[in-house]
This record gives sequence, C-alpha cells and structure tokens, in this order.
Amino acid sequence: MNAEKNLVNLMKYMFSKRLISARDGNVSFKPKNKDYFLISPTSVRKNDLHQNQILKVHFDHAGNLSYDDKKGKPSRELHMHSFLLTNTKFFDKDTFVIHAHPPNVISYMGFDRTRELNKIKECFPEINVGNIGENVKYHDAGSMDLAKNCYDNLLNKDLVGLERHGTLSIDSDSDKIIEDIETLEYYIGSYLKAEN
Repeated sequence: MNAEKNLVNLMKYMFSKRLISARDGNVSFKPKNKDYFLISPTSVRKNDLHQNQILKVHFDHAGNLSYDDKKGKPSRELHMHSFLLTNTKFFDKDTFVIHAHPPNVISYMGFDRTRELNKIKECFPEINVGNIGENVKYHDAGSMDLAKNCYDNLLNKDLVGLERHGTLSIDSDSDKIIEDIETLEYYIGSYLKAEN
C-alpha cells in the first residue's frame, strides 16, 4: 500500500472508532532518508479524505518547509509534525506522527485542573502502551507554542497528552500508535466509569 493511501486509511479508521471528529485530528509520515514528509490537509472532512488530498511537504536542514499550495493547505498543526519529523533522530527511519482526540483521554486529563496522562499506569500497571511523556500544556491549536511544547515533551517518548486537546504520538509503526491510543481509551473509559 502506498503511503498516501495508508494515511487516508488511518484517518478513516480513527474517525470510525471515534478517536477524532470529522474536522479534527491529523497524521503525517516521513519515509526514511527522505527530505519530505506527507501530511493530512486542513479543511477536509477526515472521513471523506482521498489520497490526492495528502500533501507532500519538503524540508531543508535549516528547517524551511515548502509545499504545492495549489493542491491545498496542510493541517494548521503542520509545525507540531515538522518539528519532530525534521529532527535528525528520525531521518533514517520511517516515522509516523499521529494526533488524535480520544474523548476518554481528554476527559481523564481534565479541564479545570489537569491530571498527567502518564499517571494512568499507576492505576493499571499492566497497561501495555509505549512510554508516555509529561502532558503538553494547553496552547491554541496550530500555535508555535503548542508545536514547541509537543516537541520538547515527545522527542524521547512515544506518546503525550495535550491538555484539553488530545494526544500526540510518534513511532515507525502506525499500527502500534493506534493500538496504544485504543488501549488508553479503553482503560481510561473503565477508570472514568469507576470514578463516577
């Protein structure tokens, strides 16, 4: 399967499992040893996404980004993806970045006061998910502050919670990322039921 089709399938799957809404969430993929990555577009219903809408974003060693804007615009959270994908740590690896909005995870982290997502492992020591970093503080979607905080908290982890926003994950295996998100959503759903 080609990379564009894989990203479309990821978005449609997350929508079908209620891990994103029609207009929220985004995915990207950087092939190993390449100076570009693919990313989902903005202003497109994720459940109606097509391969030809996936955008290719080129980057250089200075961090400059370029893409064909006749094809559309990338997600407004472009920099949340690019800061990670352009890091030399990931250059020689196939790398996915997936941003989801799982409702149980968002509820668990809270709204008025926040709870660290990684604390769920204290309640469920057997939970089999990757290394969860510290929460990313709330920032406006698409802001450089959000992108920078995500980069700092996720660079050496597998997944982070974004306060009042969702999750951000990075791995060479998109199936592992989705499994982690679904596992967290399941266990946290149980936790929230017990809490009420």
